[in-house]
Amino acid sequence: MATVEHAPIQPVLGIGFGPANLSTAIAAQDNGLLEHCHFVERAPEFEWQSEQMLTGADIQNNPFRDLVMPRDPGHEYTFVRYLHGRGVLTDYLHYNAKFALRNEYAGYLQWVASHFADRVTYGQEVRAVEVVQRHGGECFEVRTAERMWHARHLIVGTGRTPNVPGCFAIDSPRIFHAGRYLSTMRRLARERAELRTVAVVGSSQSAIEIILDLLARPDVGRVVSIQRGIGFRLKDTSPFSRRVFLPEFIDYFHPLPLETKKRLREQLRAVNYGACDQDVIDQLTTVQRDYEHRGSDRFTLMSFSQVRTVVGQGDGALLLTLADVNNGDTASLGVDAVVLATGYRDFGTGPDDELSHPLLRSVRHRIACEADGTPVVHRDYSLEFASAEGSLSVYLNGVCEASHGMGDAGALAVLSARAHDIAESMRARLRADAFEQPVPARNGLLSVS
Repeated sequence: MATVEHAPIQPVLGIGFGPANLSTAIAAQDNGLLEHCHFVERAPEFEWQSEQMLTGADIQNNPFRDLVMPRDPGHEYTFVRYLHGRGVLTDYLHYNAKFALRNEYAGYLQWVASHFADRVTYGQEVRAVEVVQRHGGECFEVRTAERMWHARHLIVGTGRTPNVPGCFAIDSPRIFHAGRYLSTMRRLARERAELRTVAVVGSSQSAIEIILDLLARPDVGRVVSIQRGIGFRLKDTSPFSRRVFLPEFIDYFHPLPLETKKRLREQLRAVNYGACDQDVIDQLTTVQRDYEHRGSDRFTLMSFSQVRTVVGQGDGALLLTLADVNNGDTASLGVDAVVLATGYRDFGTGPDDELSHPLLRSVRHRIACEADGTPVVHRDYSLEFASAEGSLSVYLNGVCEASHGMGDAGALAVLSARAHDIAESMRARLRADAFEQPVPARNGLLSVS
């Protein structure tokens, strides 16, 4: 463990500043804790789903479940306040849509984030997190390529790691995850890449949205959908099933035994994974029928198919070997690009999982683990972290589906509740540190200075 004696110690440092840590910043402000918090974000400015800001795409979430409204309907940072402040609330109500447009909601999030600009350092991608000795005690050292921060407590809100199946782990600029979709398509356009055939791997909402976007591009010749199932399935939108996105479900799910959690997650998988909304299924079905009547193969669905091997060709194209998941029959497919709508990795031992957050690898020996090697995450989203007299803590903000259930799988629905839980827990920790004098807080809550 290195020893350093420079740079002030930040009480709370948030890594990442997307919706999860933005909502937590609001909760910290409401509790009088914001002056002790700072955040670092790799993007040059606040952004949310910028790579999937597709025409007509919506957020698939009730917009009233925003950053704060479930916790405080009268809060200044609600989505309704944003619309009213822009003078478009009446227009929005007249539109009568079930969900807000994705670019509309991004505007709301950017508006809220602008009020916290002095608490965020943008353009800093965290490369490493270590524990060091400073002034006779331990602290975290958080490094980017240009800077270094020291902190007692971390809130990791970076989102989950993109899932790239092993067969696609080759060095090719023509293979890219859906999380880099729009920027990669712009790059390919600048390079005047010939996109005769583009494959989209996966059966999720992102997959079908990307297929529709590709089919709307005149420079894309053919689109092939590759998926292990029979085709795009309708998402389970029953109010009974979607109780997984309620805070009460977290209280039910968290104390369950590890194996029970795994079984329950698999049982409820169709609520959020490998399934799509009715509107985009209808759009693609209409497009598919139109092509069939024209005798066109511009869109092809390869059901029950799994990519086994990928080989790069001399002109940048790729040769895929596919196998039928039921009978083992194989086929070859030449493509000019592959979009991986294959989701994100969670904590677990499966082929698409990871045992810990990548940024915490250097301190993983200090983190208590479950029987399967995944981290123990408490109800307040903190890790069981070994440090002298419990002086250090790490919170995982928005990456805890394995421990807290599907509401923590990047969904917007539980943002405000989770932020409240983290801020309340953090307040108790700061009071146990050197910040013991209570100061008035918003809404009459007691906070620390």
